[in-house]
Amino acid sequence: MLDKYATLIKIENGYIMDQKIGESKVTIDHVASYCGFSKATVSRVINKEGSVKPATEAKVLEAIEKLGYMPNNAASALSGGKTGTIAVFLPDVKTEYYAALLTGLEEVAEKQFFNIIIKTQNNKKALLDLAINNKVDAFVLRNNGLQPFDHDVLVTLKRRGIPVVFIGKPPAESDSHAILIDNVGGARLMAHHYVQHGFKKILFIAGPEDNLDSNDRLYGFKIGLSELSAEIERLDVIHGDFLRESGYLAAQEALRNSTYDAIFAASDHMALGAMLYCRSRGIRVPGDMAITGFDDTFFSEFLDPPLTTVRQPMQDIGSIAMETVLRILEHHESRFQKIILPTQLQIRQSCGCTHA
Repeated sequence: MLDKYATLIKIENGYIMDQKIGESKVTIDHVASYCGFSKATVSRVINKEGSVKPATEAKVLEAIEKLGYMPNNAASALSGGKTGTIAVFLPDVKTEYYAALLTGLEEVAEKQFFNIIIKTQNNKKALLDLAINNKVDAFVLRNNGLQPFDHDVLVTLKRRGIPVVFIGKPPAESDSHAILIDNVGGARLMAHHYVQHGFKKILFIAGPEDNLDSNDRLYGFKIGLSELSAEIERLDVIHGDFLRESGYLAAQEALRNSTYDAIFAASDHMALGAMLYCRSRGIRVPGDMAITGFDDTFFSEFLDPPLTTVRQPMQDIGSIAMETVLRILEHHESRFQKIILPTQLQIRQSCGCTHA
């Protein structure tokens, strides 16, 4: 007998209750009856097996949404099915970069009815637990080179056939899909711009010494200078940690005994720190010295002067990483891909340009 507090939803064979309100649970059989397809077809859609026509899949998903059906992911995993969950490792979620990555990851996952588990600690035990106990279908791992992934974790994922997509360069021992940005190309364009300005004495504020992105940006900058046979009197490198305070301290240390025509920082936050130090010492930007950054963080265009920088598509990186994972799960792709997203030079006033 139907509970008197239940919401009634009419289907061809009678009535069922809305799982969100009634006490009885909407089952996969109810979904099959509602949309007119077999239970097996509904199961293939839920488990994202990729063998269902798009029109059929759309009708099944519509029935799932209308009935409020909630698949039992744990039971599905135990029976060899999919959990509908992706594990995401991001070293941080507070900065604009990682917040944008997470936004891109979540938007794509939600549209495909996937959940994500976010880990911010590169913990071997926790990652192995997710893999060995079938708690997730795949992993998205951000690799910046600072927190190397344990070899045992990578071997376990490979042996169990769990898809992995890296954001950033995959470790040397891992054959995995990877989503990268063109750090080298972006920094190379900035070098060309510096040569056009005629800068001779340049300070590069890098990230941590082992950071892969920072090292690629320095490499690209040097390539760009050499391509145009630039006669550089001085190219000094000092390391920070991508944050504003380290940019301030780097500029303070470098400018204590030296002068420069321009500073190129490996992140906008460090560029901002360098600008703040220059302002505190009465050094005009760009009148006395040009300063540029990398990332095109949201605040860059609102600085005084607006910051010339290299734009990387932060949210797109997350979106494409999740799309890649879901495509692997659907089509069981075995051929590894490296997708390199372009960067763009954003010319503003901090480099000395007045037409931007």
